[in-house]
Amino acid sequence: MNAGVPLGLSSGLCWGAADFFGGVQSRRLPALTVAFWSQLAGALALAIALTIEGVRPAATGIAWGLAAGVGSGCALVLFYRSLAEGTMSIVAPISACGAIVPVTAALLTGSQPGTLAALGVLATVTGVVLVSRPHTPPRFPSPTVEGNPASAGSSASAKRKSSASEGSAARGGRRVVAMALGSALGFGLFYVFVDAGAASTAGTAAAAGTAGSHGSPLWVIAGARMSSLAILSMIALVSRRSALRWPGRRIGAVALVGIGDTGANLLFAYAATTGNLAVVGVLGSLYPVATVALARWLLGERLSGGQNAGVILALTGVGLLAVA
Repeated sequence: MNAGVPLGLSSGLCWGAADFFGGVQSRRLPALTVAFWSQLAGALALAIALTIEGVRPAATGIAWGLAAGVGSGCALVLFYRSLAEGTMSIVAPISACGAIVPVTAALLTGSQPGTLAALGVLATVTGVVLVSRPHTPPRFPSPTVEGNPASAGSSASAKRKSSASEGSAARGGRRVVAMALGSALGFGLFYVFVDAGAASTAGTAAAAGTAGSHGSPLWVIAGARMSSLAILSMIALVSRRSALRWPGRRIGAVALVGIGDTGANLLFAYAATTGNLAVVGVLGSLYPVATVALARWLLGERLSGGQNAGVILALTGVGLLAVA
């Protein structure tokens, strides 16, 4: 088995666990606060790893990492915000559709997808459509007392309030879906740019005849961390400064989220040096498996029948892409 497969799968599961706990923290703290401080903690852990390994900087790898960080920084804010406002079991599979981006990139570079890949894309898109449909509880007519105008007026008022509430919920659902799709695009671009950076560092190492001085993808992830932190800081400045306030006693949990996310990034970067972009990209996108499982076990989240079918289809699609 190619080493890229277990590494890519491990990155996906590690991302899923980090995303779940990051989403939990985003329900207690602003999403931008969680994203910024977790990324900073991950950057510090990465700096320690770079110091221990003594890897020299690779300019090309850092440049690709900076581009990847722009996508991941924006995606993280959108993802944590959608996790805070919506249902984790819905948001995670939608964001996993970012797997389509590296598959498309592989196609444009000459890697033709087979039948399984085409079926995977179709299943993923269909799953998103089903998951995106708002779950509306059944409506029952309110009993009224015949000939009682006060009761009839109360019923009409209740109906108007119910309709307004349903309309607000539908708009909120569309907003969550839009943010999840935006995060999917950002994550997909991250996969593509990290793959390009890892390939460039490996090429530099091969040309230089070295095994690790220039070939390690650590600097690709370091570049991604630098630009993602810069993006998050700029977003905070144009929104409100309080968004980057100190998390207080939750800093430990937030830091663990960032360290887990950084570990997943490194696993993916190493997987990209040995595996095909389309395969590694979709394996990294399997993170909803961990997120959905944890949401069901720890939060008791429940979905409608159609949304359950959508989740299964989206995850099936990612799985088909992985084995294609």
